[in-house]
Amino acid sequence: MRRRQYSLVARLGCAFLLLTAAAARRSGAQVGVAVPGHGAGTMELDRVVRTFLLTDVLEYEARSSHQSVHFEGLGWIGGDYNRLWLRALGEQPTNEGTGDYQVDAYYGRLISPFWNALAGARVDSREWDGRRVNRGLLAIGLEGIAPYWFETEPTLYVSQRGDVSARFEAATDVLFSQRLIVQPRLEVNAAAQRVPEFGIGSGINDVNIGFRARYEFTRKFAPYVGLSWLRRTGETAALARRAGEIDGYRTIVFGLRAWR
Repeated sequence: MRRRQYSLVARLGCAFLLLTAAAARRSGAQVGVAVPGHGAGTMELDRVVRTFLLTDVLEYEARSSHQSVHFEGLGWIGGDYNRLWLRALGEQPTNEGTGDYQVDAYYGRLISPFWNALAGARVDSREWDGRRVNRGLLAIGLEGIAPYWFETEPTLYVSQRGDVSARFEAATDVLFSQRLIVQPRLEVNAAAQRVPEFGIGSGINDVNIGFRARYEFTRKFAPYVGLSWLRRTGETAALARRAGEIDGYRTIVFGLRAWR
């Protein structure tokens, strides 16, 4: 029965990515914007190599029992259609421990005016239950702008042992003025199989909701203050309690967003 459930989760994840890609390609055709092909125009656009770097999250999180620095950055190099994407995120405690880290590398291909298809790999490293654990994963996903200007990133992962997991991220900017911007963020992680040595149970693992208000002194430099709420669920919450960790928290964060 469990094998059937795991297979169903994996198939639903793949179907979701394929349907989203098809919808993105259709939307590009409807607005009359060129979708990547094999013509001379594509080659011309990819001859201009550009770079982009964004420190999306760099924040201090102060809780009564735990203080840490969270960071999330991404960058790419390439043309309009083909790019190499790099991403790093993690949490570093300020008092003890070596923290949790994740590094992603993707090949990205533009499939519509607002969507990139991504394929690559991810490396996880974290401190869990008193020891350092690491794993590698293959990844396939999408990155782009959904209706109502939500920056969206659904990704499906398969680990070196065949464990299937998924992550969904979404964020949007709400402008109160040309400089004052509030950004709601949502992240949901799920897994088809339990991976207890990583503190991961089957099903929905955790939900992270945040609101950050930033003031853009320039378009490339913006300090912010916000609220972050994390809740581990189900078996993942039970594993966290068993390892002496909390299963959720609410906290105020102070940070900086910058790009070039």
